[in-house]
Amino acid sequence: MNMKKAFTQLCLPALALIASASGAENIDWSASSMSPVNENTIRVYNLNFAPTPGISYNVDFIFNESTLKFEPDAATLEAVDTQKFEAASVSRGGRLYDSWWRTNGEAEPTGTFSLYPQNIGNQSGSTTWRCKECHGWDYKGKDGVYNNDSDHFTGINGVFHVQSKPIAEIYSAIKNKNLPLSEEDIWDLTRFLKERLIEMDKYIIFSGALSKTATGTSNLGGSIYSGRCSECHGPDGKEISSVVVGAVANDNPWETLHKIAYGNPGTSMPSMIDRNLSTQQLIDLLTYTQTLPQE
Repeated sequence: MNMKKAFTQLCLPALALIASASGAENIDWSASSMSPVNENTIRVYNLNFAPTPGISYNVDFIFNESTLKFEPDAATLEAVDTQKFEAASVSRGGRLYDSWWRTNGEAEPTGTFSLYPQNIGNQSGSTTWRCKECHGWDYKGKDGVYNNDSDHFTGINGVFHVQSKPIAEIYSAIKNKNLPLSEEDIWDLTRFLKERLIEMDKYIIFSGALSKTATGTSNLGGSIYSGRCSECHGPDGKEISSVVVGAVANDNPWETLHKIAYGNPGTSMPSMIDRNLSTQQLIDLLTYTQTLPQE
């Protein structure tokens, strides 16, 4: 059956089917969304049921050739406790996006991730399991820093579009990647993606002679650096020999901003959003770090 036609025919048959079931008057479709799975299956996300407040339901509707209706497949019913969203940690979600195994203590994966497009991408091994490897430090995937001029190009989209998705749909999409993530991990990633992506193009020049230049106020960032960063990194950013701050900030300001905001997994570097810095303060701090010595 043509999928476009299937979409146009889904709502009324599905509603009619649900309406005939016991307790159907308690089912709320108002916040739901739909996505095709294949030619004959559409997944519905974020159904709510009055007797279970705070729980959203996802379920597949499969086209029945005999009845010519989409019918719910009970075996695919998934209950998502969306109340856990508010308790989730945005900063930890950002660190999981960076490197989930350095954040949750799972073993570093071996081999190349099965969903990594090996026919397009140039990377291999554990780095291909990182969210950032396909979706980018700027969260724009193929349309951002990891475009087709990059060694990290995969042709995969970014993640800004998920901000408009229901919480239950984001949670389900992450869960279905079958990564070694706990429920807490999935919720932290969900909240990070839903609420705290930074639109880096607004603050970092993308191309041209000034490419990679952060556009904040350096002297304001310097005050923040002195109070929050210099104790570990030193006043010149060279205290940790393996991480010369000025060099890192100029070479990859997008990664640097991500780590300033959310912390560096597997290290003691804290999240600056957990220290109540605003987005503008993060940019000011990044701008200052680009003035530090690079060697």
